[in-house]
Amino acid sequence: MTPRRCRHLFLTGLFLLLLPSCNRENHSPEGVVATLSGTPVSSEELRETARFIGLESLSSRPLDTWSPVLASLVLRETVYDRLLDEKAKKAGLDVSPGEVDEERKRLAGISAPSPSRSPYLPPETLIRRKLLLEKVTEEEAPAPKITTRELRTAYRQDLAHYTLPERAVAKDIVVRSEDEGKAILAALAAGNSFSALAKAKSLSPEGKKGGLLPPFSMGEMPPPFNRVFSMKPGEVSPLLSSPYGYHILKLVSIRPARVRTFSSVKESIRKRLIRKIRKKELGDWISKELQHHPLVILPRYRALFSQNGI
Repeated sequence: MTPRRCRHLFLTGLFLLLLPSCNRENHSPEGVVATLSGTPVSSEELRETARFIGLESLSSRPLDTWSPVLASLVLRETVYDRLLDEKAKKAGLDVSPGEVDEERKRLAGISAPSPSRSPYLPPETLIRRKLLLEKVTEEEAPAPKITTRELRTAYRQDLAHYTLPERAVAKDIVVRSEDEGKAILAALAAGNSFSALAKAKSLSPEGKKGGLLPPFSMGEMPPPFNRVFSMKPGEVSPLLSSPYGYHILKLVSIRPARVRTFSSVKESIRKRLIRKIRKKELGDWISKELQHHPLVILPRYRALFSQNGI
């Protein structure tokens, strides 16, 4: 056999040896994980759903590294989207380019709070999918009318949720060392202005405002700040330590606990009740649909999706 013939046979054998590995790279070994009404649900479809619902990091990992809770959530959302997509086709629902543009502008407005920050905008396909699913949801579970009487009943039943605890209005000077703090306490005792010292010495951003902090309730700030609730207005605390440094606090006032008025929370209650009702109606509809669209998880993935809850 000639050397050229030997080289040809060697390269052919090498090609045949590498061919299976090439196929494994081009086609995910995970493949189909379940069937919905006999139609395959692929691992790639689950990854697309994970990206759609904000689990981008999950979408790039092998399925066997997903937690059962998140895997079940993604599978459930995938099934729901399939059913809603089918509903959209039957109802002739679609999303126009103008609607996509309007949603893109809305998202740009809420995702870039400052001029220096660029807004995050999802791909057009995800925007279209979001809008289409919203239309189908509206079709199947339209927003119910909530009477004022129902709103007042919900307000009274959840009154604790609308009760604001007492809050302290205080000023803060924070420095790096105990010696710096003691020097500032001495300056305050000598009659120097707390606000002026805060502007000159404090490390916190509030120092520019004379140390004035936003109102806070008991337990909302690091433990040393709770001390102000036992102080009198105008009183200055001793030097207090926290992970942020050494603090000197001055109580301005204590705002008493109060209940937010019905008129100020009425619309938020309405939105909450509508979401609750629509969620139940949509869940009932999906439960009925699943009776006609059985979900079968392949044996290999049953442990992973053991918490599917569908």
